[in-house]
Amino acid sequence: MTRLQKAILKTLIYADIFDYPLTKSQINQWLIWQYKIPPPSDITKTLSTFSKLNSCYYLPFRQSIIKTRQSRSRFSKPKVKLAHRISRYLRFIPTIKLIAITGALSMANSHQHDDIDLIIITKKNRLWLTRLFSILLLEILQLRRRPQDKQTTNKICLNLFLDESSLQLPLSQRNLYTAHEVAQIKPIFNTQSTYQNFLNQNSWVKTYLPNAITITKSPPKPSIFAFDFFNWLETLAYKLQFFYMKSKITNETISKTTAFFHPRPTNKIVLKQYHQRLKKYQKLNQFL
Repeated sequence: MTRLQKAILKTLIYADIFDYPLTKSQINQWLIWQYKIPPPSDITKTLSTFSKLNSCYYLPFRQSIIKTRQSRSRFSKPKVKLAHRISRYLRFIPTIKLIAITGALSMANSHQHDDIDLIIITKKNRLWLTRLFSILLLEILQLRRRPQDKQTTNKICLNLFLDESSLQLPLSQRNLYTAHEVAQIKPIFNTQSTYQNFLNQNSWVKTYLPNAITITKSPPKPSIFAFDFFNWLETLAYKLQFFYMKSKITNETISKTTAFFHPRPTNKIVLKQYHQRLKKYQKLNQFL
């Protein structure tokens, strides 16, 4: 098997974990590749050796996920509309610089009863004040997903906040799973090139997914520094919120400039499944 066939197989295996067949353009975009980028003509030619239905490619005996993708796409459309509607309220918080859809919904792959995951990037030294106002707004709208909620359909889950001064993810979080999560976010509100700055700061993604993001040389625009009084309020907001959640923290990552609210170690679970499936195909087909 050629290098390109192996890479396409790996790409389909990863997507299959999420019951998500890929189109030709998506295979090119999400190609797991560590060599010189192959030309599109090579990819088109190589894809002829893989299973295809309705313009989507999938692993052997996994034709059923074509319908799964179609149904989840239908479920995702009203969720995306709701996310845009909520962003029109959230953007009135002046310290928000980016609101983006993350997770399954960013790939139009949501289950019917899924919530809506959002990432928010804030001005420098304003993360915890921003989070406080965002939560209050969603509570007023009765759309906030709380940790104890059993009914989460179309609730808004603010599971990731970043201060614009800490856009680069740490080495400990850089892997194939996180590369996908970074590359697939869909901005719905973006000011001062914050989205592109986020991608620039995470150019390591191209180590795993060389075609997934575009890096530019545009410099980040500096924040406007506020009065010391608001800096004091920010510190107070951080201390009060951290004190409230301290006893509940499991896998979450909390600091003054970052807040990752992911209680399940999803990255470890997905990567474990990925490597198990790689071994399965190696054993059955001696592909890898």
